Amino acid sequence: MKKFLLILLLAAGIFLPRTAKAEPVTMILLAPVALEAAKIASPYAISALRSGGLQLYEVGKDAGNILLLPLGILQITAGAPFGLFGQGVENIAMGLAAPFQLVGDLLLVPWCFIGGAMGT
Repeated sequence: MKKFLLILLLAAGIFLPRTAKAEPVTMILLAPVALEAAKIASPYAISALRSGGLQLYEVGKDAGNILLLPLGILQITAGAPFGLFGQGVENIAMGLAAPFQLVGDLLLVPWCFIGGAMGT
């Protein structure tokens, strides 16, 4: 019987809708406090969003650098007679390193959005 009641309470807690209602008087009293808190927090929020955006740019750049691997292979094979062998080797090296850089930058994204790694 105890297990049944526990399961019933757990199911009710999960599946029943939750609504939080505030009285208008409470909202009127707390609105100036909320506005003041928003004014204080806005520079930090903007800094965190800027930092996260820069990190997402790095992720996109690393994802694009993955395409340098097939480009480098093409430059080494078909472009060697035209003097593209050296550039092909550089592109292959960058293309091979890109997935590891991508993983590292992806791991930094949450940290940057809370204002960590890149931001001022």
